[in-house]
Amino acid sequence: MSTRQPPVTPTERILAEIWCDVLELDEVGVLDNFFEVGGYSMLMQLVRAQIAERTGVRPTLPELFIHSTIRSCAAFLDGSAKGGSAKGGSAAGGSIPGESARAAVATSATAGSGAGLRDTVRDTDIAVIGLACRFPDAADADQFWDNLVSGVDSISRFPPKSIPGPGGGKREYVPARGLLREPEWFDAGYFGYTPREALLTDPQHRVLLECAVEAIEGAGYDPDRFPGLIGIYAGCSLSSYTETLRARQQEDQSITTWDILMGTTSDYLASRIAYKLGLRGPTANVQAACATSLYAVHFAARALLAGECDLALAGGSSVRLPAELDNYRVGGITSPSGICSPFDTAADGVVGGQGSGIAVLKRLSEAIADGDHIHAVLRGSAVNNDGRDRAGFTAPGVRGQVEVVRAAQSAAGVTPASITYIEAHGTGTRVGDPIEVAGLNQAFDDGKPREEPCLLGSVKGNIGHLDAAAGIAGFIKTVLAVERGTLPPSLHYSVPNPDIDFAAGPFVVVTEPTPWAPVGQPRRAGLTARGLGGNNAHIVLEQPPAPLPRAETEDHQLLVLSAHTPAALDELTARIAGRLAERPDLELRDVAWTLQVGRRLHGYRRFAVVRDREDALRVLGGGAPERLVTGDHARDGRAVALLAPRTADAEVLRHWQALGLDPDLTLDLDLVLDPDRDEAALGSALDTPGRVFLVLGDPGAAARLREHPRWTPEHIAVTVTDPLAALGELWLAGLPVDWAAARTEPARRVPLPGYPFQRQPYLLEAGPAVQPSPSAPEAGPNTERTVSMLFTEMLGLPEVDREDSFFDLGGDSLVANELVGRLEQLLPVRLEVRAMYDAPSVREFTALVEEQLRGAAVRND
Repeated sequence: MSTRQPPVTPTERILAEIWCDVLELDEVGVLDNFFEVGGYSMLMQLVRAQIAERTGVRPTLPELFIHSTIRSCAAFLDGSAKGGSAKGGSAAGGSIPGESARAAVATSATAGSGAGLRDTVRDTDIAVIGLACRFPDAADADQFWDNLVSGVDSISRFPPKSIPGPGGGKREYVPARGLLREPEWFDAGYFGYTPREALLTDPQHRVLLECAVEAIEGAGYDPDRFPGLIGIYAGCSLSSYTETLRARQQEDQSITTWDILMGTTSDYLASRIAYKLGLRGPTANVQAACATSLYAVHFAARALLAGECDLALAGGSSVRLPAELDNYRVGGITSPSGICSPFDTAADGVVGGQGSGIAVLKRLSEAIADGDHIHAVLRGSAVNNDGRDRAGFTAPGVRGQVEVVRAAQSAAGVTPASITYIEAHGTGTRVGDPIEVAGLNQAFDDGKPREEPCLLGSVKGNIGHLDAAAGIAGFIKTVLAVERGTLPPSLHYSVPNPDIDFAAGPFVVVTEPTPWAPVGQPRRAGLTARGLGGNNAHIVLEQPPAPLPRAETEDHQLLVLSAHTPAALDELTARIAGRLAERPDLELRDVAWTLQVGRRLHGYRRFAVVRDREDALRVLGGGAPERLVTGDHARDGRAVALLAPRTADAEVLRHWQALGLDPDLTLDLDLVLDPDRDEAALGSALDTPGRVFLVLGDPGAAARLREHPRWTPEHIAVTVTDPLAALGELWLAGLPVDWAAARTEPARRVPLPGYPFQRQPYLLEAGPAVQPSPSAPEAGPNTERTVSMLFTEMLGLPEVDREDSFFDLGGDSLVANELVGRLEQLLPVRLEVRAMYDAPSVREFTALVEEQLRGAAVRND
């Protein structure tokens, strides 16, 4: 509401005259917000031009968005506003292509390696030890990274469409979206879902559930055997599947409202994952609009620091089925070209996308001690809200962004000069990008010199804006960049947006794959996510510490594999062999250790004892089938009998017990070998169904056991000729093994291929019995009826009195903008949004529309 305070200073009077002229108003107050009295971004361009003409000062567009009242803008122009004065002109931005990019960041071969750059491990440092995602064109993090480095544009674009334009003309746009491949496919059996349960569960929940399994396996942990608490923080987008289920409910009364609530509501996303994975730590749904998944990372890190859990999963999901393309709407934020061009002069809006991603976090000191693979170090993070200090509820602010960036850097204990890359929110909107860079410029202005520029990029040019999953997409990209020492290009950038003041800060957009090796310091990056409504999140990431050296080993290794189905077991075997072939740097002992302790145990199992990498490739590839031992008889709770000679070394017996065996019987081996001995004890042992006999000694004892009349196919005899093979046989039978006790040298967890889900399609679609939705307003002779229906549609009201003001009924500038755009699709008129302020009622607005229609008819005659 306007306070109508009159202008006082000369600059305030000039601005008031400019506003009244541009907005076509009789008067404005110095405390009125430009965007609340009829202004919008295109009109702000006119304001800027008149300010430059009448005052000689040309503020940037972001500066005018920040100072959106006459009083604030006048003080800013007069040089008394907090944060500095306006600058004359807008500087050209920059990019770092080709050799100049490499020269800007490349240093000596040893610089940036991480060795010797970390003095101590801080108590507040968090390790990123697991990653998983499904993004457009990418089934996992490795494929995602390959696409990023190669500069792949993963947006799907479709034939142009047209919408009605002014005067009966047409406006064309390109429908586009970053789409997942087969997001409705799901491995229901792996998670114990019935087909009906799978059908009633939102696909965006199902995709993130599979990603959670892949992420925690990638970290090398099995929740069932992890001794501490595992928490999860996650969020998702508004479900479109709810509408489908409600439509089907009308023809299928077995679908209850409770089914729909539990299957699609975001409240149950994190708890669903906790239930299916057996996580017992804090479980929370996070919702912060486009900043949701980066908020989740922040909260997960805080939970670890508070001791509320020992591992934490954090991420987000945004998958709308049926898939909806971003239809262009006049006055909206969707790109009509179908191309997301962050920071570029051609930036014309957002392109949406689908995706899910999740990360696994752990306290850094514990990750180092436990031999985890550390992708990156989360040094610090912060979240906040812009509050009221911005142009409107849906508009981004600068002050909140500056404060959140500085808070994250303070938590990280780093200076802006030490940060050499920023993964920006970068949506590719004409105004949003300049405002974001303006905030970054201010946040990085600490008065200290920089040795090199800070490179800038946005993943949205590759895959689109993923809504609730946008933050985790940027997080995964940045984590992989600080780990691998390469900065992927930011797509569709060639000529800088003239409203971005690149000259005022250290930022340069990276346009080609660029080696990243800062001089004398580790690779360090900042990452921003911003949510509609003012939510801000910022995280500081750093390259991982170099692993400590260790002695080489030539010991044989026991590789163990398990899966839910035989087909999945075969695929998993092929995947592990493929990883060994691709990555000759992987040490076999680390691969074996990760498979032993870091994977969920399933009923179908396989093991192999191998001597080196080449031998492992041969055996896993089927070159020695007798050495790739497979079984489907894993069973919990088997009784164990230890058969050993009377003279057996007590140390040997203790060794097997230390490996996790808990024999309830220890029998004299002679009892089996000598048929004349009393067999009562042996017969009693065989009376226990499924008992395992571990034979220490003569291999013939196992054969004699199988000849015993009480022997059944459920019994198992394992002879210790090769200790590793014997351990494999015991594991094959389902006995718990203490793998740490079996290891003779230190080993580390390494990222290995995820579980090969055996997916099938699960997707309900609205049936023929679904009631049709109310028809949209149509053009016709009754203009007032059309306008009235638009008012009710946009305001969500059953009816509107023809004399009521649109704004008194709850409308704002954003909804008004959409209404005017919708009207242009229905009638051959073209009205500015400020017309809604001049004629806010149905009666008044109808009169304006009819006046334009009469004018168009006269011109056509």
